[in-house]
Amino acid sequence: MKKIAFISDYFIADGTGGAELTTEAIMNFGKQRGFDVGAIHCAKLDKDKVEFNKDSHHFIVCNFFQLQDEVKLYMAKNCSYSIVEYDYKICKHRSLELHQLIEGTPCDCEQQLHGKINSAFYGYAERVWFMSEKQKDIIVNKVAALKEEKCSVLSSVFSDGDLRFISSIKDNEKNDKYLILDSVSPVKPSASAVEYAKANNLEYELISNLPYHELLIKMSTSKGLIFLPLASDTCPRLVMEAKMLGCETILNEYVQHKDEAWFDTMSSCYEHMNTRADAFWSYYE
Repeated sequence: MKKIAFISDYFIADGTGGAELTTEAIMNFGKQRGFDVGAIHCAKLDKDKVEFNKDSHHFIVCNFFQLQDEVKLYMAKNCSYSIVEYDYKICKHRSLELHQLIEGTPCDCEQQLHGKINSAFYGYAERVWFMSEKQKDIIVNKVAALKEEKCSVLSSVFSDGDLRFISSIKDNEKNDKYLILDSVSPVKPSASAVEYAKANNLEYELISNLPYHELLIKMSTSKGLIFLPLASDTCPRLVMEAKMLGCETILNEYVQHKDEAWFDTMSSCYEHMNTRADAFWSYYE
């Protein structure tokens, strides 16, 4: 069995965003299954390091915005690797809608040097894992080199401990408040959700910077979550946590996984999340 090296811009020690939590959970499940799993930051990786390790490792590339183009091109021609795609790195802004907002024109990055390099990087991967069906379809449609048979939809991955904790608090008594993520992000602003709550006379509370388990407890005692991003969010963990905790979810079309069958109920969402690590690692066994 080859060693597995995870490559990413950031890992859990650098911050607890959704991508980092999922990457950490995947890595830990791999270790539990007997894989020899290591990790390296994109910024610390060069062609020589890849060349030295290419025969002994399968590389799993997560967020790779900081990965040198030289490294991507070398890996495409010489290495065994997979990609876990959390957003849209075919686009220089990592979001088609943000591209439109900033540039004033639809994203055509796949026709530019950046996009062509990343297209090749997708195309030569052994497997590309996506967060939602919609995300997969959009990228496959934009990247001619990426064949459907190389693609799988993973969704997010939760640790066993986090799933057990969610299950233990899901029946908490709920108040009448809807939670709204307090954010000034151009693609996830709280303003649209606050406007919706006010227009519909809903009691709401803004949340930000809570420790992870404190956030889950807060959500478990809340009626619902209002999440209305202004750009595609491939599979936001906050939304899945709300669903698994029995909260009402008020969402829009930019929450890309919301219409997938597994997201229909609290129990189906929980059951789906409980299968994700096996779906991932069984491919490499």
